[in-house]
Amino acid sequence: MAERHRRDVVLAGMLAGVMVGVDVALHTRIGRPLWYDELWRPHFAGEPSGTFWSELQVANAPSSLGAIALTRLAGEVLGWHSWSLRLVGATLWLPVLAAGTYLTSRRFTGMVAALGAAVAVAGSVTVVDSGTQLKPYVLDAVVTLAVLALWTASGHRLRNRTLAGALTLLSLPAVFVLLPLVVRDVRRERGGAWRSSPALVIAAIHVKLFVGHQSGQRVSHFWDDQFLAGRGVVGGLRFVADQVLATLGGTPPGIDRYDPNLVHSLFEGHRVATTVLGAATTAAVLVGVRVLWRRPGGATLLGALGGAELLVLAASGARYWPFGACRTNLFLVPLLVIVAAAGADELLATARRIVTDRHDGLDRHDGLDRQHGGAARIGPRALPVRAAMVAAIVVCLAGVVATPVSAAGGLGRLWRERGAVRPIDAMVAVTVAARAQYRPGDTVIVGGRLARAGWLYGMELSDDTRGTRAQRVPRSATIFLTTIGGGTGTGGTASRAGVLGSGDVAAAVRGRRPPSGGGVLVFVLAYDRRGVPAALAQLRRDGWCTTSSQAFELTGTLYGLRRCPATARADAPHRPVERDSWPIHARR
Repeated sequence: MAERHRRDVVLAGMLAGVMVGVDVALHTRIGRPLWYDELWRPHFAGEPSGTFWSELQVANAPSSLGAIALTRLAGEVLGWHSWSLRLVGATLWLPVLAAGTYLTSRRFTGMVAALGAAVAVAGSVTVVDSGTQLKPYVLDAVVTLAVLALWTASGHRLRNRTLAGALTLLSLPAVFVLLPLVVRDVRRERGGAWRSSPALVIAAIHVKLFVGHQSGQRVSHFWDDQFLAGRGVVGGLRFVADQVLATLGGTPPGIDRYDPNLVHSLFEGHRVATTVLGAATTAAVLVGVRVLWRRPGGATLLGALGGAELLVLAASGARYWPFGACRTNLFLVPLLVIVAAAGADELLATARRIVTDRHDGLDRHDGLDRQHGGAARIGPRALPVRAAMVAAIVVCLAGVVATPVSAAGGLGRLWRERGAVRPIDAMVAVTVAARAQYRPGDTVIVGGRLARAGWLYGMELSDDTRGTRAQRVPRSATIFLTTIGGGTGTGGTASRAGVLGSGDVAAAVRGRRPPSGGGVLVFVLAYDRRGVPAALAQLRRDGWCTTSSQAFELTGTLYGLRRCPATARADAPHRPVERDSWPIHARR
């Protein structure tokens, strides 16, 4: 047993080392500028204490206290660089996920199956893609394995369960795993269930006070396709069935299959391949459930997985959490893969037994024939059935084996695209250009529904400033408009006060009344540019002429305006050059 443990630890360390090698190969990607889905996170994490709580209420999506703290720690210690903010997730959580998946799998499977599980999870191109970005999803998966390990560890149950509860401060969805474990404790041993109380209290306080404060995004329509809410009985049943099929059809099972800004597995998009793999995975999962139910700790894993899926489904019914094969549910992928790996390991053992029994039976019956003149020849009658069973198992195993191949097979594409431009990843460069043009007294207009958090991060925190010494534009000089030419906007004061009646750029400039000699800077996201020609024309009628225009690929355009000369025609047409016409869902 000791020898096996040492061997497993060595293999786990080797897997972690391989993931570090993958990170090194993708160092160019890790150093790329933060893009839209990352930019808002350091803004809220780095907000000053006086405005932190009020800003957090309008966060793009809820975050755990621990994830925000880790982001802030990385920025304060290593600097607010894109590489430093991504460093912990890429060089720590990905290797730990590989080692943790292997070691957890080895509790229930053989070495080969555990290796396959680790490759399918940590080596998945979608997981690596997420892990090399400033996103919490890989950390969520690591915390899931850690909570399970603590809950099933022997001895010191109060301490272990309390630590498991403390880990929910690091991972938002960890509460979905923790609650079923607490319920299982209550049902199994009512007298000792009190040991789970501290964990439950910690998780409840975190969700109620910190996470609940960030739940304003429930009204957003972004996750409508992943919400059970509003579908009715028949629509709800169809939705659940579709998501279960999508979950089992992923490689690995449960991985995101929808996000167009993530690189997906090798077979994703090939209907026949995903159908075959999904059928094989389903068979392996069904066998794995039966196997784990009878093994120490296996029922706990199944309870955590099944309970978490039900809680996520319930949360999607109230628009709190998406359900199905989407990136937010990466935290369940290791458990799904371990169940499938246990089933595959059992199917392989069954096939070996059938083949071994066949040879043993033939030898035994051959001996009886020689002894009794052939009276006991019964083995060959079972050969067709046994052959069919072996063939079915081999086909299923082939599909399961293809899962880690498909999952890791897309890493080549990720490497080839390591330097590709992604949506709104030039926002820090925009703020650097704005700082170079800004003069005290100028009015700065930032337009676009997705612009505010990224602009504030680049202007107030980012150290990726290309050596510029120009002063940072104060928030009080900036007006944020969610639309250009209509809608609503917010004035950029320190407290986010000053709600404007519309997205009228000219009206915003009039409201500020730049001093004599002052200018106007207008930045508009590429995805909100429709109203720009009319806005600039109105500014020209008000006496503001465009003196510069700088476009940033997949991000937007920065305009500089000064008072028009007295001889300029106020009604002269203005035709700005716009090169940013890519949709927000464009691939990097």
